[in-house]
Amino acid sequence: MKDWQRELAEVLGDRVHFEYNERLLYSHDVGSMPDSMLAPFKVVPDAVAQPVTVEELQKIIALADRYDLPLTPRGAGTSGYGGSMPTRGGITIDFTRMDKIIKVDPEKMEAVVEAGVIWSNLEDELRRQGVALRLYPTSAPGATCAGWVAAGGAGIGSFEYGHIQENVAAVEIVTFTGEVKEASGTDLPLFVGTEGITGLITKVTLKLRPAEKDVVAALAFPDEEHMTAALNTVYERKLPFWHINFGTPEFVKRREEAKEHHVMPKDRPVVLFAYPESREYLQGELEKLAEEFGAQILSTELAEEEWGERFYPMRLKKLGPSLIPSEALVPVDNMDKFLKQVSEEVKGIAVEGTLTSHGEATILAFLTSDERTLAYMLGYTKSLLVKELAEKNGGRPYAMGLFFAHEAERVLGKDLLAKVKAFKAETDPKTLLNPDKVIMGKGKFLPIAMQMAKWGRPITDIAEKVLPKEGKDSKKLPKEVAYAAYACAQCGYCNNVCTLYAGKRTEGSSPRGKWFFLRKYMEGKAELTQEVVDNFLLCTTCKRCDDVCQVNLPIEKLWGKLRGKFVEELNFQTFPGFEMMGAAWDNARNIWAGRMAERDAWVPEDVEIQPEGEIGYWAGCTASYVTTDVAENAVHILKEAGEKFTYLGKDESCCGVPFLMSGQWERWERVMRYNIEQIKKRGIKKLIASCPGCWVTLAHHYKEWAEKLGIDWDVEVVHLSQYTIEKIKEGKLKFKKPVEKILTWHDPCHIGRHGKIYEEPRESIASVPGVKLVEMKHNRENALCCGSVLTRIGATAASDKLGDMRVREANEVGADALVTTCPCCEFQLRAAADAEGTEVTIRDFASIIAEGLGYEVKDPTPVIRYMWSVFEKALNQMTDEGMADMMLELMPQMFDMMPEIMQSAMDKMEKMPNSTKKIMLNLMEKIMPAMMPRMMDQMMPKMLPEVLKLMKKNIPDMPESMEELMPQILPSVMNQLMPAMLPKVLARIKPEMMEAMAERLKAQKSA
Repeated sequence: MKDWQRELAEVLGDRVHFEYNERLLYSHDVGSMPDSMLAPFKVVPDAVAQPVTVEELQKIIALADRYDLPLTPRGAGTSGYGGSMPTRGGITIDFTRMDKIIKVDPEKMEAVVEAGVIWSNLEDELRRQGVALRLYPTSAPGATCAGWVAAGGAGIGSFEYGHIQENVAAVEIVTFTGEVKEASGTDLPLFVGTEGITGLITKVTLKLRPAEKDVVAALAFPDEEHMTAALNTVYERKLPFWHINFGTPEFVKRREEAKEHHVMPKDRPVVLFAYPESREYLQGELEKLAEEFGAQILSTELAEEEWGERFYPMRLKKLGPSLIPSEALVPVDNMDKFLKQVSEEVKGIAVEGTLTSHGEATILAFLTSDERTLAYMLGYTKSLLVKELAEKNGGRPYAMGLFFAHEAERVLGKDLLAKVKAFKAETDPKTLLNPDKVIMGKGKFLPIAMQMAKWGRPITDIAEKVLPKEGKDSKKLPKEVAYAAYACAQCGYCNNVCTLYAGKRTEGSSPRGKWFFLRKYMEGKAELTQEVVDNFLLCTTCKRCDDVCQVNLPIEKLWGKLRGKFVEELNFQTFPGFEMMGAAWDNARNIWAGRMAERDAWVPEDVEIQPEGEIGYWAGCTASYVTTDVAENAVHILKEAGEKFTYLGKDESCCGVPFLMSGQWERWERVMRYNIEQIKKRGIKKLIASCPGCWVTLAHHYKEWAEKLGIDWDVEVVHLSQYTIEKIKEGKLKFKKPVEKILTWHDPCHIGRHGKIYEEPRESIASVPGVKLVEMKHNRENALCCGSVLTRIGATAASDKLGDMRVREANEVGADALVTTCPCCEFQLRAAADAEGTEVTIRDFASIIAEGLGYEVKDPTPVIRYMWSVFEKALNQMTDEGMADMMLELMPQMFDMMPEIMQSAMDKMEKMPNSTKKIMLNLMEKIMPAMMPRMMDQMMPKMLPEVLKLMKKNIPDMPESMEELMPQILPSVMNQLMPAMLPKVLARIKPEMMEAMAERLKAQKSA
């Protein structure tokens, strides 16, 4: 590690990243540039720093100054001009952890926020306080406040409020001298719209508006000529709309093709208008416009749908899977002429425009293409053609970034550019702060390259026609995964909702980061490592990313296709906890290492189980061995409803989802086949499940895999909450006791986003007398994932953070208890609350219903705490560090257990002269990493009894059932883990091992 790296690590700890695969993810922004354009630049940073305070930022700047390291500020990388791309390596400063909303002042109509606050999150919070943003970018679900302020521009709300520069009251910046400065008034232009070359924005004070409901209306015009005439009339009449944007017929058509949802009028441009509901008279003005210009006023439903699409201009990327984008500002009075020229010059181009108060439109133009082909690079010249046509019609580039730094004078104006250059020369004479942006540096070749592309356009047009339009499929990944990797818009909307990203806050843990990595992996520019595979396996399957994906990728499902490929085909390691679960299933058909004979010990004496029947109950592993109250209360509900039902009892098994999610697909298939056979034996046609994880597995994964494997599976699977509300409405469940509690409902991901079961549990709980149901900030499709089970097993610290986030939301709404229906969620939330020291009461859905039905219910918290304590200790033993500690403790016995050939070699070494012995020990140290894995196969059977003793010593409270099974479980787990784990373990213990070997040789000589 270099001196500057060591110093940076001392400042930031684990919030600095030097590993290549993580740094690679910061080498780009939303745009996907041909490699030839990026060749002169060093776009991969040497480090990624994530500060959380201004003081840390000052230390980073001082370090960069001492070591002449370029600094590249980055918000969320949602622009496409290269403004947040490194050009000379150095340190990329990722501001996403500086994400506090510091102050909202409804009286002054201002808000003060840190640099990394996401626009859509800010708008949500402001609305809760009775105010709203004046404007925000079309990338609001992913873009950061300081990022857009630094880039400048127009967005949603710009028809009334202009550009972002006009809506910033002040910024706090840190210059390259380390000075913290607040800029306002005439100083603002030095820092707003100058892309961070003059200072790093740490806080922004934004001007606000009242939080009225925004009314939306959509008009479909006969053609673009009528549309632009109508838009010019809006300006002439000074109609006070808040927001106006339009889509050309090609844009509307292509977007609907990508959505596979055709509802808009064909071959007609559509304009969306938005205004505060207090300006209701504007509806009459829209009716006049429609009549004057032959427009059709679309239904409220279509207008609302169009409004919902305001954040998704890149939907059509899915059709590519790549886009050739263009962006420019064009005067609205020349819009008709511009649109005609563009459509004539560039066939198939889709154009969207957002109007501003300055009589201009921000144009976004898209061509679909495939960046895996040569045609993509040639076709990229058309993006320049759009800019040229905009300029011919009185327009200009929308932004500068890296690629249009030579246009800075046109964007900023001559006087302002001169001031910026002077300030830059004074505060950053070495030009280390975001070099090559705004003021050209290494990017001087780009204007020449663009001019050459312009001259060569006739040739490229011919070449493009004969070149393949579709890229070749990669052999490294499944076809649909490979296509999706390039279709990903890199907009970062998924980052804002991703459960794993919230826990780890690394780009590599986000869906966007993984998609970009897969591109580079397929291109041979990145290596698949265990750390990368871990990030794929750690996905909690919460499915939040699917709902916000700009190109509608089924992300969670596609990750699922990679799990088995990575683990079983490419032989990467899954997490040790899942190997333990798998070995436990092989020996006892459950994941908790419980006795098979005790699986049905929870069944209450007052409940009669039928030996067979069409209605069955499924308990699942956790409810059978840990949170047994879940299963007891569930069957009491069935009893009270008068249901005659069967249950697999001792023959019930784990549903298999841990093995599906951990990539152990061979074991998953065995589990699934076993369960289907047992269910069929009892004649079950309808299965009632308590556990959402079991529910989604039995209802969805079994169906998908059974079809793939040719297995008959036609059982209806319903969740207990669906059954319960049905019986309440039928009058078969009658409550006898009030439950005087304020309760809040946590939506488990597997019945929520996977199953769309949102209202049934709420209606059931609300039916219990005395219950008051309140909602947490995030609920239903927006509910936070609890962070289990994958993160609890593979990244416990992140899991604790995630669970605590959910628990705190429950406390914020004053709930007496957080209620859910998932045994794993309940386990996770209790364990996370304990780890973080947060007070909370967790109740199961069935316990609330059963209590209302008059039953005494148990509190499983002590059992959960005990079982997690045991399981956590077992997991810790299976880590690299735990294995190393174990081998160090067993070092004396290990030498006795070495193969005979090694013992013989050590006997011969003992007789050698000390000088020769030293040479042999040095040689042994070098070859030990290669020798040890081979020796371990022979040593392991001898070592197992000692390892078992050590595990019992380290886990003194191990349950009897686990202790009984451990001799069968441990060999299987060790065989799976050691090949991948041994090199890392040896690296930890090699010095002690060589020292012990030397001491042993001394002892032998003495003897």
